[in-house]
Amino acid sequence: MGKRILLVEDNEKFRRLTKLTLLKAGYDVIEAETGDEALQKMDSEQVDLVLLDILLPDTTGLKLLEKWKPLFPNTSFIMCTAYGDIEDAVKAMKIGAFDYLSKPIRADELKVVIERALGYKELQRENKQLKAAVKEKFNLHGMIGSSEKMQEVYSLIQRVAPQDVTILLGGESGTGKSRCAYAIHLESNRCNAPFIKVNCAAIPPNLLESELFGYEKGAFTGAISSQEGKCAAADGGTLFLDEIGEIPLDLQAKLLQFTQDKTFTPLGSTKEISSDVRIITATNRNLWEMVQSGDFREDLYYRLNIIGIHMPPLRERREDVPDLIDQFMQEASVEQKRPYRISKELLVKLVEYPWPGNIRELENAIARATVLSMDGNLLLKDFPLEVMTYFSQSIVETKEGEEVPSINWDEDFSLTEHLEQVEVSVIEEALKNENGNQARAAEALGISRQGLLYKIKKYNIQVD
Repeated sequence: MGKRILLVEDNEKFRRLTKLTLLKAGYDVIEAETGDEALQKMDSEQVDLVLLDILLPDTTGLKLLEKWKPLFPNTSFIMCTAYGDIEDAVKAMKIGAFDYLSKPIRADELKVVIERALGYKELQRENKQLKAAVKEKFNLHGMIGSSEKMQEVYSLIQRVAPQDVTILLGGESGTGKSRCAYAIHLESNRCNAPFIKVNCAAIPPNLLESELFGYEKGAFTGAISSQEGKCAAADGGTLFLDEIGEIPLDLQAKLLQFTQDKTFTPLGSTKEISSDVRIITATNRNLWEMVQSGDFREDLYYRLNIIGIHMPPLRERREDVPDLIDQFMQEASVEQKRPYRISKELLVKLVEYPWPGNIRELENAIARATVLSMDGNLLLKDFPLEVMTYFSQSIVETKEGEEVPSINWDEDFSLTEHLEQVEVSVIEEALKNENGNQARAAEALGISRQGLLYKIKKYNIQVD
């Protein structure tokens, strides 16, 4: 079946001739004489393009276009106008019509405009698919970020995940170590087996051994039945030990044995049990300093740190902040069933904020802002106090009734282009503040002079 066109026209002669032209061109045509009939057809039929007359007996094409445009984003609209309706046709273009044709309409002109409109929609669809593919490339199993540092992390994950070696994830709290561990599991040959997580900091030291290795009935007071531990539960899969630096020294020896030969003995038992697991650990502490101070076994450190992956803090990959904000706003939109928008001015400020709590802090801040937002437009006053007070000069909030300058998160939005504009603006401001001194500007920006020179050349920035 060819593309389906809805022809909305009350002039019977014009409608009949136009339909004949479209049928000869291979299109499937449905007709409507009035606005009410057209509304019924749009609700019940799958329509690729609408040929819409400006003047109808019961309404106007402009009113229909205003109603349909947001409801049918994949449908193209072409207005059919009489000579005196050109002003209305221009209004229709502003609303979102692809083009307009003045009556009498030549058959060849009609076919060309329709082909262009449908071709443009197909191009938009392909572009959207391409952007989705690019976004998928820059996201790995829930890990979000297109920055160079995150690309290095993705590359390392994909190289080491198939190798059955222990991995130590380092980095500040909130940088996404748990998601990284799960991504490694999904990229590994164990992806269909269990992924078991143990937060070593959340379990009292005297209970951590039984949590890991399990226990037999009667092993201690209250052990009224045998209990399988996490090491056994993860058999065939991945055991993720978060906050590994919190494990007490006496338990470290037993964990070392498990990492070496994959065997352990449950509390209260004399029977040794085997469990084939891949061990991933994570910490926000400096384990090597703990080794030097005697708080962590050196032999266990080397067993766990066969492969080390460092998760960069958010302040070192600021270009990922808009993508993360977009993701968290989308999640909030689904959960709270209303859309959210953010102004360009506020987005720039949020990129500048250092986010000491990293991704976790950003996620919580967006969650708070979406809950407190009155109309779906996020404002600085909706964010936590530490974010608001960070800025010496607050953002001028939009007054009631004013239009909120915002990013249009549709298929035409380019995160790369937007971030490049922000980066150029910040570099130019730094150079201006330092009177063109590139060394001082680089220091103010927190990058090397070579890095600044590269960006000046990349963006063709003029330096006075």
